[in-house]
Amino acid sequence: MRIRARRRRSSGQGLVEFALVFPLLIGMVGAIIQFGVIFWAQNTLTQVVRDTGRWEASQQTKPCNSVVAVPTAATAVALRADSIASSANLIGYTAGQWTAATTYPTVPRPTEGVEVAWPIPTHDPVLFAEDCPPSSNATAWFVTIRLNHMVPIFLPGLQYLPGLGTCDSNGCSISLSATTTFRMEPAPAR
Repeated sequence: MRIRARRRRSSGQGLVEFALVFPLLIGMVGAIIQFGVIFWAQNTLTQVVRDTGRWEASQQTKPCNSVVAVPTAATAVALRADSIASSANLIGYTAGQWTAATTYPTVPRPTEGVEVAWPIPTHDPVLFAEDCPPSSNATAWFVTIRLNHMVPIFLPGLQYLPGLGTCDSNGCSISLSATTTFRMEPAPAR
């Protein structure tokens, strides 16, 4: 009789312990998955911005300055980033989401989009009106691109991370950003 009573108590005790530990275990597994998704999205976003910057560093833009070039050249950069992000399977990204760009840096930065700048010195009117890439390596010319992307949050509570998380009618998400700067090289001699 005593043996049966002990077995009943120990099986009940195991069930109570499991009920106490199970939510913590599920929370830890969920957190591992969510941070894995965020890490994956950040790595993909970094690769997309690098590929876009590498492409833009070899493109022709006239004139080579952010004030004049943004409407045409920045749109081409945004379309290229859109194409690369679509083929890279960036989580939470839909094709056509990035079709226009703003001047880098936009303060406060947009929650989603492309920012691009060709920081050419404006004190020299000859350099200011020259084509990109430059005709020689005498002056260093750069293009800077920043991509901002909102990654969906699956684990409740992460949207409360200061300065990163947000919730709206589309759900909760966390803001990621990647920036790259490439030196523009002269076009090869033909």
